[in-house]
Formats: sequence, structure tokens, C-alpha cells
Amino acid sequence: MPANLVLIGFSGTGKSAVSRLIAERIGWPLVDTDRLIVEKFGKSIADVFRDEGEARFRSTEHDIVVRACAGRKQVISVGGGAPVDPRSRSCMKDGNVIVRLSASPETIYQRLQTSPGAEDRPMLSGEDPLQRIRHLLAERSDAYAVADVVVDTERKTPFEVTEAVLDVLRRQGVL
Repeated sequence: MPANLVLIGFSGTGKSAVSRLIAERIGWPLVDTDRLIVEKFGKSIADVFRDEGEARFRSTEHDIVVRACAGRKQVISVGGGAPVDPRSRSCMKDGNVIVRLSASPETIYQRLQTSPGAEDRPMLSGEDPLQRIRHLLAERSDAYAVADVVVDTERKTPFEVTEAVLDVLRRQGVL
């Protein structure tokens, strides 16, 4: 049995909602690395990016991912860019099962626009956010390939995605 279940994927694919539901279903604690970063800095992710810079954000994110992955029997939800760091990716892979949640760029864009705090999402700033999402998805494809399992969240509720993830993990003997 893996030490932890790690959910990765682009912002807007449902990691926060699905990880919460999975943790409830299997009785493991939830570790949301973005929430821990917000708690550490006392401000939103967007404010951390703006005030502290991306390098400080990524360094803190890496430290939190390492600490989270050192635990056992946890559901860990990491930020969309966390797997890009090779050290974080290696730590996630070490004894854990990694599930990537995926969706089309158009669906991600629509979800990000309509989600709470949309105005604070760095992903939506700039002239063409949909093109930025496409670019980042392409740029991160190798990093996201670390996943053991990919679950498409397109046109699915968080409950349906949770069931799909649990079904895959049961079939693979992980749960």
C-alpha cells in the first residue's frame, strides 16, 4: 500500500474538492499544500506571488510538499505548478500513488472564471488567459506525466470524479 495519495493537476481540475471528498471516504487526513502556504504567509496565493515573488512561493511550496510526502496515509493535494519542480516530483513519486486530474483548457478557463476568488487568480490575468492556460498545460505535460493514474474531470461533478478515482485505485489494489 502506498504511503500517501497525491493529487496533481492544473488549477481548476478539481483537486481541492476531490481531495476533500476522498479523504472523507477513506478516512485519511487531508493535506492541501496551497492552504498550508496561505496559512504560512497569512495571505492568498495571488498575494504571495505579488508580494514575495514566484521564487519564494515555489521554495516554500517545495518545503511543504516534502514535509507532506514524509507522512503516511494522507490525501495530499498539491498546487498546479508543484510537480514542475523535479525535487518535489521525486518526493511525490517516492512510495506514494499519484493521481492526475485533467480537463480541457476551455473547461479549466470556464471553471476558473466562475470559481470563488476568480479575481485573485494569477492564471486569469493578462490579455489571453485561455492561451496562457494552453501554454502552461503544454509546458507542464512532462511534469504531469509523473502520475500513476489520470482521471478526466470533464463534465463530471466532484462526487463523480471521487468515485472514478476510488474505482481506479481499488482496481489497482491500492485501496
